[in-house]
Amino acid sequence: MKSKSIFLLALVFFFSSCSTLSKLNIKPSALETVMALQQILNSSTFKAIKKLHKLNSDDPSKALPAEIQPVLAGLKNLGYGAEIEKITKQVGDVSGIVLLESEDIIKQSIKEVDFGDAVSIVTGGKDAATQVLKNNMKVVVRKKYAEKLSGELNKTEVNKYWPIAANAYNLFSKNKVDASMSNFLADRAVDGVFLAIGHEEQEIRKDYKSLGNAVVNKVFDYYSKNQKTGTKVGF
Repeated sequence: MKSKSIFLLALVFFFSSCSTLSKLNIKPSALETVMALQQILNSSTFKAIKKLHKLNSDDPSKALPAEIQPVLAGLKNLGYGAEIEKITKQVGDVSGIVLLESEDIIKQSIKEVDFGDAVSIVTGGKDAATQVLKNNMKVVVRKKYAEKLSGELNKTEVNKYWPIAANAYNLFSKNKVDASMSNFLADRAVDGVFLAIGHEEQEIRKDYKSLGNAVVNKVFDYYSKNQKTGTKVGF
């Protein structure tokens, strides 16, 4: 009977202490703050890639950058009209394949990012974490993206026609396109992916509790409360 009472008291203490800790507004550690940013970015990446993949699946041509259209039109003028539809589908399919693999590429990059002043990123609002990721990792992500695209494009006929159209287009256009299609698509695709991740980060920041992550809740609760009260934050 005595042991049962002790157990019940322990349970009461545990649940009341959780509530008390929450009210104490205990400052997160530097590690916890970085972990919260990584979780936000991982969730943003997953949601962004999922939406972009659906867009690509519904209509592959929508996944292609606008700049590709004049080049494809150039192919038509050069007498390759019959190949345009096939090439458009091939590029769309390749973009979809690489898009699915890009989630792992970017999530690996998130592990490697140095967030520096993590507090300022947490309190920066909007897409502050995405911008840090982009500034730190865009070159690396783009390189990996281009390598994946190159490998997939080599399985198609796209590379056979792209340099012809790109070079012809560049003769008369101020806005030049890369003669390498994998580089051209990688530049546009990576910009588009980071833009989508940034949008998702903004949405998650508005309702970070929906992630159901204790570290995220602790970090964002703490800095949100201290921002409202004007309390100085930092490590």
